[in-house]
Amino acid sequence: MKKILLLLFVCVLLTSCQTSIQPAIVSNDSANAEANEPVLSSAAETGLTLNQAIKIALDAALKWNKEARLYNGTSVDIDKEQTGMDGRRKHWNIEFGIPGKTDFYLVSIRDGEVWKTLHLPNELDAMPDNFFITDIQEFEHDTPELLEKAQQITKLYPGDVFAKGFNFGFSKDPEKNIPIAMVIGWDKSIKNMVYLTFNAKTGEFLEKIEREQYKN
Repeated sequence: MKKILLLLFVCVLLTSCQTSIQPAIVSNDSANAEANEPVLSSAAETGLTLNQAIKIALDAALKWNKEARLYNGTSVDIDKEQTGMDGRRKHWNIEFGIPGKTDFYLVSIRDGEVWKTLHLPNELDAMPDNFFITDIQEFEHDTPELLEKAQQITKLYPGDVFAKGFNFGFSKDPEKNIPIAMVIGWDKSIKNMVYLTFNAKTGEFLEKIEREQYKN
């Protein structure tokens, strides 16, 4: 489970991952973004919590296919400055699938709005329901709260060059059948990324993972 979480969140977090969205096969969803624009304070600008990003992306995915289910997602590290200090990020990639089918659907959010979408019909392995999140109401604990909890559990520092600020993501634990939310930061040396996972339904802390990023 640990290896799956690391591969999942680090891959989508990297800026290079988003370059796979090719203009020839994506569609603009400006109309969707206008219809689902979140209510944000001026201080938050276009930053979204994890739950807000999921709701915006789900609206777009359901217009693609009413059987679409949440698969996983994470914030995207393309800001020049440190962000995420308040549990919000402006840029997200949210992934969807359909139980029993191989369809993959990506909703990319930029500056708090749906930017582009991508459908790949044969990208995923056909997986049963327990690999997907069927009800977004299961996310009872959002990233501003979970970031505070993470900082109470361990000394967590914002990134400065790679994975700047604090980042966030989610997935599903198919064995325990629970939604997983993740808070991502760094240790004091800014050499090891620190991942803290929580049960998004109960808020329970699950695991802390450290991974060295800079090696000589």
